[in-house]
Amino acid sequence: MSQFELFERPVEQRSIAPSVEGVRARLESLLASLRVADVMPLTDKQLRFWQTVVPQMTNWLPPEEKAAICVEFDGHVERLVRRAA
Repeated sequence: MSQFELFERPVEQRSIAPSVEGVRARLESLLASLRVADVMPLTDKQLRFWQTVVPQMTNWLPPEEKAAICVEFDGHVERLVRRAA
């Protein structure tokens, strides 16, 4: 072991846990784009992604807020998919 290794600073680990505020902001941005859309603004791949991720992201929120966001998201998706058919 060299002397340099004895005095190395430990590598700082950044937390990868999302903040509640960050989760809310990301979901609100998604919902805002769906609210104003007359046609589906997401590609099929993006839609599948968000259908998987929204329920997971909302786990960071209080239960009532989680339920409200999931219901709103599903409602907008259903509305936009129905219009496309």
